[in-house]
Amino acid sequence: MEQVDYLKGLKNLPINPAISSKVLEMIEKQDFSFKHLETLISADPGLTTKILRIANSALYARQNKITKLQTAISLLGLNTIKNLVILVTGTSLFKQHTGSWFYHLFWQHSLDTAFIAKDMAGNCGLPDQSEELFIAGLLHNVGQIPLYLHKPEAYDSIVKMVIQEGRRFSELEQNIYGTNHRDLGGLLLSQWNFPALFCDCAREHGNINITSSWKKQILIVSNASFIASNWSYFEKNPKDYQLLEAQLKQLGRDVASIRTYEGEYRSILARDSFYKECIQLVKE
Repeated sequence: MEQVDYLKGLKNLPINPAISSKVLEMIEKQDFSFKHLETLISADPGLTTKILRIANSALYARQNKITKLQTAISLLGLNTIKNLVILVTGTSLFKQHTGSWFYHLFWQHSLDTAFIAKDMAGNCGLPDQSEELFIAGLLHNVGQIPLYLHKPEAYDSIVKMVIQEGRRFSELEQNIYGTNHRDLGGLLLSQWNFPALFCDCAREHGNINITSSWKKQILIVSNASFIASNWSYFEKNPKDYQLLEAQLKQLGRDVASIRTYEGEYRSILARDSFYKECIQLVKE
């Protein structure tokens, strides 16, 4: 099959990815009014419902219930709205499989990668790009979804081999599907007109020789993904951080520091209210 054939199953989505792309563009260019943003988001009932639910959660405890989208946008702030739009769009991709083993692992890993990448941005000299790296981390494995939807049982077998044998997803995917989640993810995000950073990160994360001009950002997401994998896929048998030595050197970090960071940040994340809300959101 051609790569585009795997993407055909994503045409009828509960959430419209074109709206996500437009929201990202508007906020990034700062070319919008709150009213315009409200109008755009309200065109998608599913997205509107999720945003109102978060605005009325314990995280933003208020005496009066928020019923207006514009009030919710003002309360949550643009960065949170941007991240929620991407998260809700992503979870809609294979909503019919919310109870599956892979769905749980995929979103646990993706969310962990997003939060770690956002935090690491500040530690690696890119604090002004922390929100972008959150989204890049959230979407870096998005190409796995069309492969899973095409053959759920086959993809489950890939996940089992990854966990049990320590094999790489891309290698196993190539053997079964003739393509891999990195190439497919880059293509999918390009078709949705997402910014180049997100497309390149999906396409090149985990690569040894990164060709993208966003090399440092992709290295951060790659390292975040490695840490997140040890919290999900390899929780019972974590991979050695020594494997990251070459990548860490390019970020000015070393293996000892990343081991210390991993333990400290996992403890912080366990107490993060927004992280808990996001985990709950993908379970719905």
